[in-house]
Amino acid sequence: MLKFTITDLLDADSLQIIQDAFERFAGIKALVADPSANPVTEGSDFSDFLSKILVYNEDANEPVLKKEILHLLREGKTITLKNELESFDAASPLLLEGELIGLFICGPDVESNQKVSEAAVSRGSKFLASIAEALSQMAYASSLSLNNSHAMQQSAMSASSAVTETALKMKQSMQEWVEVMSEALESNDLELIKKQVERILETGTDVYTAVNDSVQNIQDKIGSTHLVETEYSVHRLIPHYIEQAKKVMGDKSPDFSFNIEDSVPLYLFGDNDRISQIVYLLFKSSARRLESGKASLDLSAKKSSYATILTFKFIDSTSGFTDEELEALQMFIETGDQSYLEDTKVKGMGYRTIARIVQQMFGVINFEITSDSEMEFVIKIPQLEVEVEELGS
Repeated sequence: MLKFTITDLLDADSLQIIQDAFERFAGIKALVADPSANPVTEGSDFSDFLSKILVYNEDANEPVLKKEILHLLREGKTITLKNELESFDAASPLLLEGELIGLFICGPDVESNQKVSEAAVSRGSKFLASIAEALSQMAYASSLSLNNSHAMQQSAMSASSAVTETALKMKQSMQEWVEVMSEALESNDLELIKKQVERILETGTDVYTAVNDSVQNIQDKIGSTHLVETEYSVHRLIPHYIEQAKKVMGDKSPDFSFNIEDSVPLYLFGDNDRISQIVYLLFKSSARRLESGKASLDLSAKKSSYATILTFKFIDSTSGFTDEELEALQMFIETGDQSYLEDTKVKGMGYRTIARIVQQMFGVINFEITSDSEMEFVIKIPQLEVEVEELGS
């Protein structure tokens, strides 16, 4: 939530109109001030009321509201104090979610020795309280609008940053690819050309995944996310992306295994890009955390009405995560609330992207800590089976 002053939310000209109208109808003077009792509208200094509710704060090097006064105002109460005319001055708080953002003050005009009965000031203070409450509601509505605008601006900046980062990664990769292929072609060494093509394929997967993530993040923010469905073979897709995840570990020796049960159709119809991302991110997270990676994937399928439900059972080591981080991950999967991942190592591990993809594909995801050393994801996603003869038709 952004911090606001009274004039951020309600312009001074409007406050002046309301103040002038109050003075005409109530027959007493008024003034609108900020939380430090500095006037934000024009008006006569009708009493010494402000000086009575202030105390000088040496640390802040300025006058501030007395603690007991501030406490009453934050509770939404109108305060009254006797003035030198043996009458009363009153102040009602302008509040935003319990915080004082301004004061609406009224009282008789001391300069003209205005005689106003206590009853008149009492009626005026009640009227003042009603206006102050209405102004507080207006301020709240205005703050929501400003906060939404700020959130949209931050979202746009985040999307812009993601695009820039992805573009730089693509530029660096393309430059590297051109250089290595140029050297290989100049050498006329077929073995070297083969190695360089393999190298490009390896780095290309990372770049492709980064671009895909960036596009999906932007689409999520602007509300234009949609599935891109096609025929694909999960039997070919899974081994490839597990191999790409292994590359993350460099010289380490990953122990990654997978099993595709006979129940899984040879060809499916769905968004193979998103299926690829799920497999890649699960294994990549494991590779990034572990000195010696160990993870396994078991893929099965079951017919349900017209759909085929793909079930990914991914077993991973808990190594690299604290008990608190594992609990945060579990709460995030159960509730979808990303705040559980803030300030944890889990935040940058790709699980938010996985959860988002599963939701987009109308699937479900469950997470369980099966032992001190193992955790398990079970992801179920509906796809359509494609008969082999249909592919040739």
